[in-house]
Amino acid sequence: MAMIEHNPIIDLNLSKQDVESYILSHGWQQIDHPNKKLQVFAGLVGNDGRAIRLVLPVGNDLKDTPLRIYQAVQTIADVEDRSLDAVVADIEKVKASR
Repeated sequence: MAMIEHNPIIDLNLSKQDVESYILSHGWQQIDHPNKKLQVFAGLVGNDGRAIRLVLPVGNDLKDTPLRIYQAVQTIADVEDRSLDAVVADIEKVKASR
């Protein structure tokens, strides 16, 4: 098994809770998933007719948490057709309002 090393490029300085608050406020719904280390959310319907899914770790303490957060924010940016920086800025606004 390959180890995932910390990469500062993918560390957006956001917590799992920051991203979760943002997506829940934008209509994403948590769905059941058999892996209890993951939270899965369904959002808009994609071109294939299926709901787009977003995966977050259950906490911030796993080694790959920064990578998973980066992937989730990238998915949000793709779905919303916005830049990664714009989505991060909006997540930070939600974070500041909590």
